[in-house]
Amino acid sequence: MKIEKNIPMPEDRHKWVELADEMNVGDSVLVKNPTEALALRLAIQRRKHGKAVTAKQACGNIRVWRKT
Repeated sequence: MKIEKNIPMPEDRHKWVELADEMNVGDSVLVKNPTEALALRLAIQRRKHGKAVTAKQACGNIRVWRKT
């Protein structure tokens, strides 16, 4: 393995943190797949020290709520 320097990190991780920071208790976000749902749930738990609830929607997407 080779260590590389000055490689920019992907931006996707930041969007979940920013989204979690903007959410208030009771707010929800519709995401496309289980990977995005998990990323948002973890961001809520880490940034807000709260809990999140997910539910699969009839359209196949997943909704994530900030519970606490």
